Amino acid sequence: MDPVAAVLFEALRERGDAPFFEHAGLTRSGAALATAMQGAPALVGDLPVALTPGDVVALRGSNPAIELAAPLLAWSLGLCTHHVGARETRSSVDGLLAASGARMLLTWEPPGMFGGLPLATAREERMPTGTLLATSGSSGRPKLVLHSLGKHLESARAANVFLDLGPRDRLLLSLPTWHVGGLSLLFRAILSGAMLCLPNPDESLGAALTRCAPTQVSLVATQLKRLLDGEAGLAGLRACRAVVLGGGPAPAALRARALDAGVPLVASYGATETAAFVVASADPDVVRREDTGGSPLPGRDVVVSPDGEICIGGPTLLDGYLQPHGLVAGVDAEGRWCSGDLGHMVDGTLYIRGRADRMFVSGGENIQPEAIEEALLAIPAVAEAVVVPVPHAEYGLRPVAFVAGEAACATALETALRAVLPGFMAPQAYYRLPEPPSGQLKPDLRTLTALASDELAASGLAQLPD
Repeated sequence: MDPVAAVLFEALRERGDAPFFEHAGLTRSGAALATAMQGAPALVGDLPVALTPGDVVALRGSNPAIELAAPLLAWSLGLCTHHVGARETRSSVDGLLAASGARMLLTWEPPGMFGGLPLATAREERMPTGTLLATSGSSGRPKLVLHSLGKHLESARAANVFLDLGPRDRLLLSLPTWHVGGLSLLFRAILSGAMLCLPNPDESLGAALTRCAPTQVSLVATQLKRLLDGEAGLAGLRACRAVVLGGGPAPAALRARALDAGVPLVASYGATETAAFVVASADPDVVRREDTGGSPLPGRDVVVSPDGEICIGGPTLLDGYLQPHGLVAGVDAEGRWCSGDLGHMVDGTLYIRGRADRMFVSGGENIQPEAIEEALLAIPAVAEAVVVPVPHAEYGLRPVAFVAGEAACATALETALRAVLPGFMAPQAYYRLPEPPSGQLKPDLRTLTALASDELAASGLAQLPD
């Protein structure tokens, strides 16, 4: 067995009969799962192609066999797992599998055996035992990020210490495992002894929160907002010891609302490339501050370059980006990964201003879309907001806002924004934010920018009423 994977199996065996995960009313102990996975040859059955250490296998699905057991099985065999979104389109899946060079798409076959679909795009290059995860691609094409397995374990150990996670805790699998935020919960649960509770099929997050009664939960801003809007969701959040907020910008107004409602909010900052968060704070005074990310975890080297870019060093960084011609480095000459995020450090606390690649110039003025989004989200009628640039004959580019909120109207938004922002930052138009595909955690900026172009806007995009 791969020696790093052996650490995970040993941690599962040490639980004995204590439950490791719960799903659909059934529980499975850590020892039982470890024993089952040790029967790897029987579980994989007669696969259509032979797998050897260093091969890439793709995993796609949202059930315990694919999300929990399949990765453990693959890592025990020295394989690299490519985690593919369960809700990706067929054409998108085909592209992702071709990019990773997976030899097989691992499937779960009744009555309880793994099967596989052979793939024609398998690459000969050997990969370490580990994972391939796609970045969100919200502001550009997704990249495939390679982490050897030990990087995830190092990340989980640091997170567990910071969050004081242990056998008394219950974690809700609140994020999909094809994102680093969800996959990291698997590693944290195994190494800490905490139990992992999986949502039931078609169960809402609020219902899962009530049923599972977790002591800790990890959320992105949209999830937090929706839970705060529901009475049951808010009660579930208040009952937690820690609610870890990450996955992208979270407006200060949202964080303040959660804290004022008695939610034990933890601010965090990280990325796919860092194997989850590397900066965090549970201090309510810090969490309330605008743009705050928190303080670096021990052993994490976080610096801000002279041009304001946040760069990160430490033991959890990616092994590289997998591209068609092979693996390319993801770090600079000093061994740091530069995030593309702009920020600054004050007294050991990191503040994130926004993405460098989202800033644009309009009539000679620099515009950071996140600043407009923050101002929009401070308006009670606005539930969600995304700002993108569109071409303009006179100014080069102008901001356009997509807004979700039943009572939102363009005139009121314009008036409210001009009271807090300079005129050049006022959006040229306001549109209703389209409903995202199920499971999408971040807005697709490229799609929204295309929608907001003059040609598509004129063809029927839903503009907010005045």
